[in-house]
Amino acid sequence: MKAALLPTNFLMSGLGMIVQNMAEVEKSRIGLRSLEVQLSHDREMYGMQTDFLRDLVKALISRRVDAIERGFNTTMSLYAEQCRHYMAQHEKYSDAHIAARDENENSKLGAKLSDIELELDKIRSDAMNLYREMTRVILIIGGTMPPIAHNDQRALGIVNDK
Repeated sequence: MKAALLPTNFLMSGLGMIVQNMAEVEKSRIGLRSLEVQLSHDREMYGMQTDFLRDLVKALISRRVDAIERGFNTTMSLYAEQCRHYMAQHEKYSDAHIAARDENENSKLGAKLSDIELELDKIRSDAMNLYREMTRVILIIGGTMPPIAHNDQRALGIVNDK
């Protein structure tokens, strides 16, 4: 009888090892599946973080470009307003110069007109230099030139090539 038990013990022992091996394989398979899920999750999270950072950088750049374009437009409007002021002064003194009968008054008005014309030329020159530089900067950073109001263009003496 002992001989008959030996194969049964051997068989049971072999089956136990097979079951243990199968359990180890199943445990490893579950571990691999868990790792796959974790890696997939990590990849998805990194993708979302990358998209978020990309969109954030794009938004920051866009906002800066918009701020630069608005600042440029505001500055050009201020230059144009100064030009309009001096143009009104020029018109006023020009009318007075034409109407002046006194030689001394005529001379003073002529000098005042010359000063106003110099100021106008200076403002327009500064505005044109700013316009050229800002055009270059805005195009370099990926923006588009904001339109300058027609009456501002006229006051500044900007010729629109369109």
